[in-house]
Amino acid sequence: MVTINQSNFFSRFKTDNFYGPSPVKKILTAIIIIMILIMGIAFLKQLGQPKVEEVNQNIIVPSVIYNLAGLVKEIKESSFVLEASIPQVDQAGKVTQKKEMRKINVTANTRFSHLTFVAQPGTTAKSPLETPMNFNEMKVGDYIEVIASQDISKAQDFEASQVRELPRNF
Repeated sequence: MVTINQSNFFSRFKTDNFYGPSPVKKILTAIIIIMILIMGIAFLKQLGQPKVEEVNQNIIVPSVIYNLAGLVKEIKESSFVLEASIPQVDQAGKVTQKKEMRKINVTANTRFSHLTFVAQPGTTAKSPLETPMNFNEMKVGDYIEVIASQDISKAQDFEASQVRELPRNF
């Protein structure tokens, strides 16, 4: 069994002795002063920063677009019409969606898939699962994403390299 002589052990932590404050008290005082200075500097820096509402955010909408998403409005033999949501910035600087009709041409090289989100066992997380589908499985009212290999920002009629049916609630 270990015994500690309390009179010798605690004598090292006395707050005052004949020569002034103990070294422990000096160190603790210095640490507290440094912490107060650091918190004061951080507070002053925070006062100098503009609030989030005051920050001028310049939203830039891309001038080149390779994919669009929207509702299928009409299906033909080798094409379909998409009511696409085109991102744009209004006069107030807010991002809005403009609806435009676009004709999408499909070829033998166009790849079709269906995207779903599957629950991971033992968690609440979901991960994407892409399964192949055919052009004839598409229906009017499906929400899809169309991907092209060229800029389609202004094209009213273009060829799709990939068409992906998206879930409505994910």
